[in-house]
Amino acid sequence: MMIVAAQEKTATGEAPAPQIALDLALCKACGICIELCPEDVYDRDKLGYPTIARADECTSCLLCEIHCPDFAIEVERRARKKPAKGAAATPEAIAEAQRGRVKAALAGSPDNDERPVTGSECGVHGGGDD
Repeated sequence: MMIVAAQEKTATGEAPAPQIALDLALCKACGICIELCPEDVYDRDKLGYPTIARADECTSCLLCEIHCPDFAIEVERRARKKPAKGAAATPEAIAEAQRGRVKAALAGSPDNDERPVTGSECGVHGGGDD
């Protein structure tokens, strides 16, 4: 038996609550989801199985889905929001900046490095006095 908490738009036009699918055919009523949920989305029925009592409170943290030993819960992930105008950094900008840093790090050594290099400088991995 599959229970799905349907998405509904709120009266104020806010984003819909995430959809939670609970497969009671797979569930063994361990209660992990009930205990781990930080938003108290689940209640327990008479037989100890979880019920989706407050789907609109779900924040899609995925704790219940990740820790369910029976893979009986699936939480719909929320769509990534666009960054605000003038945001300090987007994920793409951060990735581009990191690529530039790696290239600079691989480009060469500092000009003030005057150590003599003779063979391997590591005495542990086959190096030593050359």
